[in-house]
Amino acid sequence: MYSINEFYASQSRAHSPPNPNQQNMADKDNRLSSNVSGRYYVADNCIDCDFCRGHAPVFFGRDDDLGLAIVVRQPMTNDEVALAEEALSNCPADAIGNDG
Repeated sequence: MYSINEFYASQSRAHSPPNPNQQNMADKDNRLSSNVSGRYYVADNCIDCDFCRGHAPVFFGRDDDLGLAIVVRQPMTNDEVALAEEALSNCPADAIGNDG
């Protein structure tokens, strides 16, 4: 398991700067099967940093067999969707996705 600092340290400095008009998120083809059904999901590039679980624990849990975060409940209200989107936008591994 990486810490957030180790993850960032491992990234190449040669990457191009982020495009503010492009939202980084997980590839739906790499969606973990233990996510609950719905538009939000965690993919297999999760680094188990605990950010999503700490930020939105009602939606994100941990699959202990995989050692990775998963979606345990889909957001329903606009406020819940906003919270899930914050987790997606701030995921250091871009491992959270939204099919919606």
